[in-house]
Amino acid sequence: MEKAAIEHFKNLFLEILSEEEAVEVKLTPISLEGDEVDIVSVEKENQMDFRLKARNAIYIKKVRKSLQKIEEGTFGDCDECGAEISYHRLLARPTADLCISCKEIEEREENHLVHRNRDSVVHGGRVLPIEHLEKGYSKDENSTSNFHIRHMDYQDIVS
Repeated sequence: MEKAAIEHFKNLFLEILSEEEAVEVKLTPISLEGDEVDIVSVEKENQMDFRLKARNAIYIKKVRKSLQKIEEGTFGDCDECGAEISYHRLLARPTADLCISCKEIEEREENHLVHRNRDSVVHGGRVLPIEHLEKGYSKDENSTSNFHIRHMDYQDIVS
């Protein structure tokens, strides 16, 4: 990557850090005073501030990591495969640490895990894979629950 581009990103990261320090001072919890409606409203505001602080903390950590990579001379290199991250990707997401190919692979793996976790059903405190529906569950149109047990033994659960 060209030295001018790296200098641009370094200045951007330093500017982000200075702005975040100013924002962090503004985000202080508000005391809970007043009637019930006021307390609930203030509590919601405190929760939003907390979420914002948590997101900012994660982002600041990424910015500091990117600055460290600039100092080490590895900024713009993919953490996974070592290939150069495209300049356009870094313009869109300056803290990117994966090239687009590696990021797509990571997202496919995450998406697979999400769908795998969704393809399950909770029964008696245990999460059973959806394929157990074929072994011992059937849809009950008259029941208030989604599924009822037709027949199932211990081997069906553990296999």
